[in-house]
Amino acid sequence: MAPDPFQSEPSLGSAESFRSAADGRVRRAVPGLVVAQSRRMRLLPLDYDDIPQLSGLFAQTSAYPLLMDSPTRFIDVAAIVACVHRLYAGARGLGAWRAEALDGTFVGLLSLLPVQGSDDLEIHVRLKPEAWGRWYAIEGTHLLCRQAFDVVGVPRLLGYCHPEHRRVRRIALRLGFRDLGLCEHRRQLAQCYALDVATWRERSAAVAH
Repeated sequence: MAPDPFQSEPSLGSAESFRSAADGRVRRAVPGLVVAQSRRMRLLPLDYDDIPQLSGLFAQTSAYPLLMDSPTRFIDVAAIVACVHRLYAGARGLGAWRAEALDGTFVGLLSLLPVQGSDDLEIHVRLKPEAWGRWYAIEGTHLLCRQAFDVVGVPRLLGYCHPEHRRVRRIALRLGFRDLGLCEHRRQLAQCYALDVATWRERSAAVAH
Protein backbone atom coordinates (compact mmCIF):
# COMPACT_ATOMS: atom_id res chain seq x y z
CA MET A 1 0.00 0.00 0.00
CA ALA A 2 7.88 5.62 0.07
CA PRO A 3 8.40 2.39 -1.79
CA ASP A 4 6.96 -0.27 0.48
CA PRO A 5 3.51 0.54 1.83
CA PHE A 6 2.84 -2.56 3.92
CA GLN A 7 6.20 -3.14 5.57
CA SER A 8 8.21 -0.95 7.90
CA GLU A 9 11.60 -2.59 7.47
CA PRO A 10 14.31 -1.51 5.01
CA SER A 11 15.29 -3.43 1.90
CA LEU A 12 17.45 -6.45 2.62
CA GLY A 13 20.05 -7.88 0.25
CA SER A 14 20.65 -7.55 -3.44
CA ALA A 15 18.47 -8.64 -6.33
CA GLU A 16 20.77 -11.62 -6.82
CA SER A 17 20.37 -12.73 -3.19
CA PHE A 18 16.60 -12.35 -3.61
CA ARG A 19 16.58 -14.73 -6.57
CA SER A 20 18.85 -17.22 -4.84
CA ALA A 21 17.07 -17.29 -1.44
CA ALA A 22 16.60 -20.81 -0.08
CA ASP A 23 12.80 -20.61 -0.11
CA GLY A 24 12.62 -18.84 -3.47
CA ARG A 25 11.58 -21.92 -5.43
CA VAL A 26 10.75 -21.02 -9.01
CA ARG A 27 7.39 -22.19 -10.30
CA ARG A 28 6.69 -21.16 -13.87
CA ALA A 29 3.28 -19.68 -14.62
CA VAL A 30 0.88 -21.81 -16.61
CA PRO A 31 -0.75 -19.82 -19.45
CA GLY A 32 -4.34 -18.96 -18.53
CA LEU A 33 -3.81 -19.21 -14.77
CA VAL A 34 -2.38 -15.73 -14.24
CA VAL A 35 -4.99 -13.79 -12.27
CA ALA A 36 -3.36 -10.37 -12.67
CA GLN A 37 -0.04 -8.99 -13.81
CA SER A 38 1.88 -5.73 -13.53
CA ARG A 39 5.18 -4.59 -14.98
CA ARG A 40 7.28 -6.80 -12.69
CA MET A 41 5.00 -9.25 -10.90
CA ARG A 42 2.01 -11.53 -11.36
CA LEU A 43 -0.58 -13.26 -9.19
CA LEU A 44 -1.26 -17.00 -9.47
CA PRO A 45 -3.74 -19.27 -7.68
CA LEU A 46 -2.47 -20.86 -4.47
CA ASP A 47 -1.84 -24.58 -4.36
CA TYR A 48 -0.93 -27.00 -1.60
CA ASP A 49 2.70 -27.11 -2.67
CA ASP A 50 2.89 -23.44 -1.64
CA ILE A 51 2.34 -24.34 2.03
CA PRO A 52 6.04 -24.44 3.09
CA GLN A 53 6.66 -21.00 1.61
CA LEU A 54 3.49 -19.61 3.18
CA SER A 55 4.44 -21.01 6.59
CA GLY A 56 7.83 -19.33 6.34
CA LEU A 57 6.19 -16.10 5.27
CA PHE A 58 3.74 -16.12 8.18
CA ALA A 59 6.54 -16.91 10.66
CA GLN A 60 7.94 -13.40 10.11
CA THR A 61 5.75 -12.08 12.92
CA SER A 62 8.13 -13.58 15.49
CA ALA A 63 10.93 -11.33 14.21
CA TYR A 64 8.86 -8.34 13.03
CA PRO A 65 6.13 -7.56 15.59
CA LEU A 66 4.53 -4.84 13.44
CA LEU A 67 3.22 -7.58 11.13
CA MET A 68 -0.16 -9.04 12.06
CA ASP A 69 -0.08 -12.57 13.50
CA SER A 70 -0.72 -15.48 11.13
CA PRO A 71 -0.75 -19.27 11.63
CA THR A 72 2.40 -21.23 10.78
CA ARG A 73 1.55 -24.90 11.47
CA PHE A 74 1.25 -27.01 8.34
CA ILE A 75 -2.30 -28.11 9.14
CA ASP A 76 -3.45 -24.52 9.75
CA VAL A 77 -1.87 -23.19 6.57
CA ALA A 78 -3.36 -26.11 4.63
CA ALA A 79 -6.77 -25.12 5.99
CA ILE A 80 -6.19 -21.59 4.68
CA VAL A 81 -5.37 -22.92 1.21
CA ALA A 82 -8.51 -25.10 1.29
CA CYS A 83 -10.61 -22.08 2.27
CA VAL A 84 -9.07 -20.06 -0.56
CA HIS A 85 -9.94 -22.81 -3.03
CA ARG A 86 -13.57 -22.59 -1.90
CA LEU A 87 -13.45 -18.85 -2.52
CA TYR A 88 -12.10 -19.43 -6.01
CA ALA A 89 -15.06 -21.72 -6.72
CA GLY A 90 -17.82 -19.66 -5.16
CA ALA A 91 -16.91 -15.98 -5.16
CA ARG A 92 -15.94 -14.25 -8.39
CA GLY A 93 -12.69 -12.32 -8.09
CA LEU A 94 -11.98 -13.12 -4.42
CA GLY A 95 -9.15 -15.15 -2.97
CA ALA A 96 -5.50 -15.16 -2.03
CA TRP A 97 -2.76 -15.51 -4.58
CA ARG A 98 0.86 -16.43 -4.85
CA ALA A 99 2.76 -13.28 -5.85
CA GLU A 100 5.86 -13.84 -7.89
CA ALA A 101 8.35 -11.94 -10.00
CA LEU A 102 8.08 -12.49 -13.73
CA ASP A 103 10.95 -15.01 -13.56
CA GLY A 104 8.80 -17.19 -11.27
CA THR A 105 10.52 -16.29 -7.98
CA PHE A 106 8.18 -16.31 -4.97
CA VAL A 107 7.62 -12.78 -3.65
CA GLY A 108 4.79 -13.19 -1.16
CA LEU A 109 1.05 -13.50 -0.65
CA LEU A 110 -1.62 -11.03 -1.77
CA SER A 111 -5.28 -11.43 -0.92
CA LEU A 112 -8.72 -9.95 -1.36
CA LEU A 113 -11.05 -11.45 1.24
CA PRO A 114 -14.52 -10.86 2.68
CA VAL A 115 -14.65 -9.14 6.06
CA GLN A 116 -16.59 -11.33 8.47
CA GLY A 117 -19.99 -9.95 9.36
CA SER A 118 -20.11 -7.31 6.62
CA ASP A 119 -20.33 -6.82 2.87
CA ASP A 120 -16.84 -5.27 2.77
CA LEU A 121 -13.64 -6.72 1.36
CA GLU A 122 -10.17 -6.37 2.84
CA ILE A 123 -6.84 -6.13 1.08
CA HIS A 124 -3.77 -7.88 2.44
CA VAL A 125 -0.14 -7.84 1.29
CA ARG A 126 2.59 -9.95 2.91
CA LEU A 127 6.00 -10.00 1.24
CA LYS A 128 9.24 -11.87 1.82
CA PRO A 129 11.93 -9.73 3.51
CA GLU A 130 14.03 -9.94 0.34
CA ALA A 131 11.23 -8.13 -1.51
CA TRP A 132 10.88 -5.21 0.91
CA GLY A 133 11.81 -1.80 -0.43
CA ARG A 134 11.56 -2.85 -4.09
CA TRP A 135 8.12 -1.44 -4.89
CA TYR A 136 6.47 -4.86 -5.08
CA ALA A 137 3.98 -3.86 -2.38
CA ILE A 138 2.85 -0.83 -4.37
CA GLU A 139 2.47 -2.89 -7.56
CA GLY A 140 0.61 -5.58 -5.63
CA THR A 141 -1.67 -3.06 -3.97
CA HIS A 142 -2.63 -1.63 -7.35
CA LEU A 143 -3.38 -5.12 -8.68
CA LEU A 144 -5.63 -5.85 -5.70
CA CYS A 145 -7.43 -2.50 -5.94
CA ARG A 146 -8.04 -3.12 -9.63
CA GLN A 147 -9.35 -6.59 -8.82
CA ALA A 148 -11.67 -5.24 -6.12
CA PHE A 149 -13.09 -2.29 -8.05
CA ASP A 150 -12.98 -3.46 -11.67
CA VAL A 151 -13.61 -7.20 -11.34
CA VAL A 152 -15.60 -7.66 -8.13
CA GLY A 153 -17.20 -4.20 -8.28
CA VAL A 154 -17.20 -3.23 -4.60
CA PRO A 155 -17.83 0.40 -3.56
CA ARG A 156 -14.97 0.45 -1.06
CA LEU A 157 -11.99 -1.56 0.10
CA LEU A 158 -10.67 -1.96 3.65
CA GLY A 159 -7.15 -2.53 4.92
CA TYR A 160 -5.88 -3.38 8.40
CA CYS A 161 -2.47 -3.12 10.03
CA HIS A 162 -0.78 -3.01 13.41
CA PRO A 163 -1.73 0.27 15.18
CA GLU A 164 1.94 1.28 15.48
CA HIS A 165 2.79 0.61 11.85
CA ARG A 166 3.28 4.30 11.06
CA ARG A 167 4.78 3.81 7.64
CA VAL A 168 1.65 2.00 6.48
CA ARG A 169 -0.40 4.91 7.80
CA ARG A 170 1.62 7.51 5.87
CA ILE A 171 1.45 5.59 2.61
CA ALA A 172 -2.20 4.57 3.01
CA LEU A 173 -3.26 8.18 3.45
CA ARG A 174 -1.10 9.22 0.53
CA LEU A 175 -2.87 6.69 -1.72
CA GLY A 176 -6.31 7.93 -0.71
CA PHE A 177 -7.21 5.55 2.11
CA ARG A 178 -9.09 7.18 5.00
CA ASP A 179 -8.21 6.34 8.60
CA LEU A 180 -11.27 4.79 10.27
CA GLY A 181 -9.56 4.37 13.63
CA LEU A 182 -8.87 1.39 15.86
CA CYS A 183 -10.90 -1.79 15.74
CA GLU A 184 -10.71 -5.47 16.62
CA HIS A 185 -9.77 -7.53 13.58
CA ARG A 186 -9.30 -11.29 13.72
CA ARG A 187 -8.96 -11.10 17.49
CA GLN A 188 -6.22 -8.47 17.26
CA LEU A 189 -6.24 -4.72 17.79
CA ALA A 190 -5.76 -3.10 14.40
CA GLN A 191 -5.87 0.23 12.59
CA CYS A 192 -8.48 0.27 9.85
CA TYR A 193 -8.25 2.17 6.55
CA ALA A 194 -10.79 2.50 3.72
CA LEU A 195 -10.49 3.41 0.04
CA ASP A 196 -13.67 4.17 -1.94
CA VAL A 197 -14.06 3.49 -5.64
CA ALA A 198 -14.46 7.18 -6.57
CA THR A 199 -11.14 8.07 -4.96
CA TRP A 200 -9.46 5.07 -6.63
CA ARG A 201 -10.71 6.09 -10.05
CA GLU A 202 -9.66 9.70 -9.51
CA ARG A 203 -6.16 8.72 -8.38
CA SER A 204 -5.78 6.18 -11.20
CA ALA A 205 -6.80 8.74 -13.82
CA ALA A 206 -4.33 11.26 -12.43
CA VAL A 207 -1.49 8.72 -12.58
CA ALA A 208 -2.43 7.75 -16.15
CA HIS A 209 -2.10 11.36 -17.27
